[in-house]
Amino acid sequence: MSAVRGKVPQWKIETVEEIKRMFQEYPVVGIAGFRGVPSSQFQTIRREMKDEVMLRVVKNTLLRLALESLGGDFKKLEDHIEDQVVVVTSKLNPFKLFKKLEGTKEPSPLKPNQISPVDVVVEAGPTNFPPGPILGEIQAGGIPAAIEKGKIVVKNTVTVVRAGEVVRPEVARALNLLEIRPIKIGLETKALMENGILFRPDDLAIDEAKVFEEFVEAANRALNLAVNAAYVTGETAEILIQKAFMDAKNLALIAGIFEKDVIEDLISKAYTEMLSIASLLSEEALDEDLKTKIGSVTQVKQITTEEEEEREEEKKDEEEEEKSEESAFEGLGALFG
Repeated sequence: MSAVRGKVPQWKIETVEEIKRMFQEYPVVGIAGFRGVPSSQFQTIRREMKDEVMLRVVKNTLLRLALESLGGDFKKLEDHIEDQVVVVTSKLNPFKLFKKLEGTKEPSPLKPNQISPVDVVVEAGPTNFPPGPILGEIQAGGIPAAIEKGKIVVKNTVTVVRAGEVVRPEVARALNLLEIRPIKIGLETKALMENGILFRPDDLAIDEAKVFEEFVEAANRALNLAVNAAYVTGETAEILIQKAFMDAKNLALIAGIFEKDVIEDLISKAYTEMLSIASLLSEEALDEDLKTKIGSVTQVKQITTEEEEEREEEKKDEEEEEKSEESAFEGLGALFG
């Protein structure tokens, strides 16, 4: 019995109501594309995500009807209905949901006559193939291959297809043989919504490593500020105590305060100052012990001074060589200019 013209099939009404129910029950809703996703992969995705994410494949016209019926902020999603889409609902926040949807993507080969979304570059290097007919198939794909040491090798790095170009069948075949899968196929987030706020993929794609580095840098700067401001917290207390100890010790050294923690340093400082003063006296005023000690210090100073003088000489020689080269170039310029 044929359907009565003008009457809406019951299954369409039920589908629209089901979509509306999903959008009303879950705090986060959205739309994702699944163009090119094999049926087996889609079923695996649905099975693995069923505890956290609900997926419902619907016709675009029915999805539009559901959004129109819901009205309000839900109508914002209409602009993102294109191609083949699936309704996504979840209790996860939008960022976690986006990451989960992105995780469904798997490396995939390019298909013959497909428009490549990316540049495909084949790197130079050896393959696992021994000499044989496969060499001709690889070369037919525009890949410069040859035989070396009993193996097929790619001689030079080459871009075999660019983004926006149609993939020739022979190119697709060669890439497949080399197990090059340059694209990822899975659910493609179109838009997600939470509490009336619309999130696009650009809003949700977060570089976690970069954000982590920024948090670490911010924490280091905050710690540095707190230490310099002497702001006591659980993180700064130990550092501030160490800083206070070192400041107190330096003050005691400068002021010559005799305390057990600085007495050894004070003696060392006094000894050094004594040798410095003794080196200014004539030899008749010194005993043999002081002469020996001052001689050792003087010898060390002399070696250090000689090394510095040698470095200065080397620097001067380099500057003179540079000036000579510049003069020579100027002379040549005068001759041929």
